[in-house]
Amino acid sequence: MANMGFVLGLIFIWLSLCGPVTVSACSRHWLAYTLQDHFDGPSMNMVPLKFSESRTVIVENDCISSVALYMGSKLFLTAHGFEGSHCPIYFPVDYEGLLAHVTSAEFVLQHVVMAINGRVYLYNTEDFTWRAAKGVESMVTEISSNQCCFSEDPSCMAVSSTVLAYNRGDPVSSTRIFFSSDGGYTFTKFTLPSHLKGDVGGVFNMPTLSTLSVLLKNSDDMAYFSYWTSDLNLTSKVFPLKESLAVLSVIQPAGMKGSLVIWTEHSLLFSPNDGQVTQPIAVIGNNEFPGPAVTLHGIATTGSSEIAVLTSDKRLFYGRLSMEPVIVEFKTISDISAGMGMRFNTFGELVVILPVEDPAAGCVDFLHCLVIIQQALMSVTPPLATCPVELMSSEFDQRVYYIDMSQSLQLSAVYVPKASAEIFPLVTVTDPHLLAFQAVSYIDGLTSEGDKKYKLNIVLLQQLITKMADPTFSHSLLKGGISTLTVDVLDKGLTCKDMHPLNAFINVGCPPNKHIKVLRNVTVCSKGQFNQETLQNNFTYTISKKTYDPQYLYRQDSAAEDLRVLYSFVDLQCPLLVYVDNPWLPLLELWEGKTFVEFVPADFVMFEVHGMYNYEYQQSARSAGCVSQPQTWRSMLKTQSRPNPHTAWNRKNYVSCKDPSGPPLTSPELEYEVLKAGSGNMVMFPSYNGFYIFKAIVVDPTYSFCELSVTFSVYVYGAFPEAKFDSPLTLVVFLVIFAGIMLVGFYLPWFLLKRPNP
Repeated sequence: MANMGFVLGLIFIWLSLCGPVTVSACSRHWLAYTLQDHFDGPSMNMVPLKFSESRTVIVENDCISSVALYMGSKLFLTAHGFEGSHCPIYFPVDYEGLLAHVTSAEFVLQHVVMAINGRVYLYNTEDFTWRAAKGVESMVTEISSNQCCFSEDPSCMAVSSTVLAYNRGDPVSSTRIFFSSDGGYTFTKFTLPSHLKGDVGGVFNMPTLSTLSVLLKNSDDMAYFSYWTSDLNLTSKVFPLKESLAVLSVIQPAGMKGSLVIWTEHSLLFSPNDGQVTQPIAVIGNNEFPGPAVTLHGIATTGSSEIAVLTSDKRLFYGRLSMEPVIVEFKTISDISAGMGMRFNTFGELVVILPVEDPAAGCVDFLHCLVIIQQALMSVTPPLATCPVELMSSEFDQRVYYIDMSQSLQLSAVYVPKASAEIFPLVTVTDPHLLAFQAVSYIDGLTSEGDKKYKLNIVLLQQLITKMADPTFSHSLLKGGISTLTVDVLDKGLTCKDMHPLNAFINVGCPPNKHIKVLRNVTVCSKGQFNQETLQNNFTYTISKKTYDPQYLYRQDSAAEDLRVLYSFVDLQCPLLVYVDNPWLPLLELWEGKTFVEFVPADFVMFEVHGMYNYEYQQSARSAGCVSQPQTWRSMLKTQSRPNPHTAWNRKNYVSCKDPSGPPLTSPELEYEVLKAGSGNMVMFPSYNGFYIFKAIVVDPTYSFCELSVTFSVYVYGAFPEAKFDSPLTLVVFLVIFAGIMLVGFYLPWFLLKRPNP
């Protein structure tokens, strides 16, 4: 820092007196500072942020372990685990005046979203700029978010972009919740269901249960979770609190495993399944925790199911979060400062930190106490049981997998118990309403040391498809979601420090590389009708105003002029070649990446992208076997205020006419516009030569979670040229001449035969 004498003096005091914090559990301690002569101070229109509570909170970035936010008497943002000197975060006076108190903060993508003086602001961690959120119409105290770190696909980004803002402690009837799906920039308001009773203890996004939830506390010192789902009615079991005026705090540990740590000053609870079942965390050798007149001072968790607890009477505890959560007491911290915080570092070791301010620079250095977990576990008395697991590994750990509609997924893991130890692998999924699984374990040979090696095979598939559970238990067939698979060992104890649970993230939804193509077996280029050079060289063609509707409503004579189209060879390649008199159906191919899967056997619809309507379908509703009125392009487009065929008809709103619960069949002769390979329905073209550009959309909702579509071009040939006449008089003259020619052709041979020979 700027004052080198201050730094040297502080180091001397720290080394000689073990610092203002003497931590007997420390394996190593140090003062982290930066050798710099000058730090840029804030401008005149900035004030330092202050945390509204007397305790210290460290907010973690779930996706980047070295990034964190220290919230105490001042707020400090670190990108390097609080190594080096840090200056406070300053806030513009123009927003809130001279006092800016933070009540809650969460990392959301590249921002920290904070509740400051009851309003929501975003602090960019890259360029350190501020921005006020829009749409929050009443005072809020809490920010809630859950970060998805395993992928950047849309479903994962949707989780990370979801932010909730609300006021904690108010009755349900007066609580207003604000929801953001864009990372906290804009919010919309929604009200809790009126049937809920109690005071709001928190509102949370629970992506691995495909739901939002609210934690409620009633007058009987009991609490429970209620969940919002579109297809299930879920409410958790109630759990007791030790004090009537308890302020509930909820931690969602990193990793999206469905774990919750719920704590007050006198209670420490854990739920392995998003609050559906909650139980106290047991303490080895201690039946009364935290004890009379003792409060919980701070809690830290990791994505590897570890937890550390610091109490007001200087005790440090460590444990693991599992189906049977347990903690054990480490050595005592001899002095607890109000500014002390703790967190797990990148290597999984516990670090206790305390900021020490340099008055000359206005910034702080951090005193660090490193607690090496394995060493501390070895010094616990009485000694803990040794780890019963020699090996547990898999190729699926920390990977993402996709399960599309009606598909299954097979995974496997290997584990080796220590000699004479019996262990039982435990397989769980965070959302059993979405995913079902079968697991089989068997001996798979011996290790080089002669120990038995076991293999665990797991098959996962969509719960509803298995028909093993009651239909009311399962999500609907069309509802996808994210669920986390966890493989752990039951009762493995605390000494398996580096034997973390195995996790796979299962996305029941659309695989990102799944798409469809059209079979291109005969094209104008392969048959010599056109060559590529012609189509690539700014080729244009004209659509007659008599054959298209610019509003896509299939209205005749709706276009005012012909439409000139520039052909995009890059997007469309060579058009398919279709003979005018042959009924035609495109064959759709399903691909995953560069691998062909199958010809699409599902219902699809098709439209011409410029609004052309001069083609028909071979089947009627009756001949297609419809039992209810079929949907049509006209009916679907009329439901939109601004007709758009790209969005009007898709897998989300498609209703098959083979479904007897649909509307009555009132027009059996209506053209049936749904196509499918092998169904007999095909497209018929009129006497017309020219280009069509079609977009095919798979609408069968049971085929895939993907929105499958493909755009392609067709050239129809073989029609006689259309005769054109400028006026009715021209047409009459033409017919007279044509009739004369026919008469001459008929009578001339007869006249020549009757004429006498000379």
